[in-house]
Amino acid sequence: MSKKIQKILKSGWDNFQRQGILTFATLFIIFIAVFLASSLYLFAGAIYFLNDRLQERIDISVFFKENTAREDIVKIEDQLKAVPEVKKVEYFSADDAYQKFVQDHKDDKYYEALQAIEMNPFLASIHIQAKNPSQYGSISTFLKKDEFQSVIQNVNDYKRGTVIQKLTDLTKNIRTIGLALIGFLSLIAVLVTFNTIKLTIFSQKAEIEIMRLVGAKRRFIQGPYFIQGLLCGLSASLLAFVLFGAMAFLLQEKLSGIFLGFNMFDFYKANIWELVALQFGSGLLLGTVSSLLAVQAYLKK
Repeated sequence: MSKKIQKILKSGWDNFQRQGILTFATLFIIFIAVFLASSLYLFAGAIYFLNDRLQERIDISVFFKENTAREDIVKIEDQLKAVPEVKKVEYFSADDAYQKFVQDHKDDKYYEALQAIEMNPFLASIHIQAKNPSQYGSISTFLKKDEFQSVIQNVNDYKRGTVIQKLTDLTKNIRTIGLALIGFLSLIAVLVTFNTIKLTIFSQKAEIEIMRLVGAKRRFIQGPYFIQGLLCGLSASLLAFVLFGAMAFLLQEKLSGIFLGFNMFDFYKANIWELVALQFGSGLLLGTVSSLLAVQAYLKK
């Protein structure tokens, strides 16, 4: 490493240390912006996971009248499978429904009530999943055809599918707000870093003028302030990485209950390189861009 590079690095490190409270303020603002971006990335992962889980659980259940022939149900199944909006059709016999109920309620009062009536009260049914939550309405309309009414007892409320649609809309709104906040905080981070570097430049004004007079190259003058901004961004990114990892580990069980099994720490580990790129990329970008802007603004004078 040449002496010039060593001097640039040492001067940048000295500037980073000397600013004290200003360096801390710069680091903190960049940290908040980076941490918010990481949180938005995590939130998007949780919502996609929750969306998939809800789509697996929400369906249209069609219950058939007692003693409906299996052949008649198969005909309806075949017609449904030909409907473009239908993703999956699954048949449950009355015995299947009975066994599932026993398995789910064998230790509670509902099982005792079932045992008391000494008969199978359940009806054969088919469960239909749509390719898209907005398509449940059209599937429900299809099932209202007159030709099906002689065998269908009832169809459950398809409007449950709107839960996913509302969740999707909410996600879009939160993502928009999150991106706006990240943009706002990034702007503040750039301004704070810009002014911190600018104050450093003014405090070394005489030294810079001497370097100019003796013909020092532009990159040699800019170097220490670039390193100072780089160190602010690097420190903020490292802090965000450590704290975000700790938060993912500590909150994994609580969030798992809220988001139907979504494990924050597993998501963190599975996407760690993308998070590293996001955190360190955004932190270093904010630190270096603002420092370069400050130097350029001064050297133009």
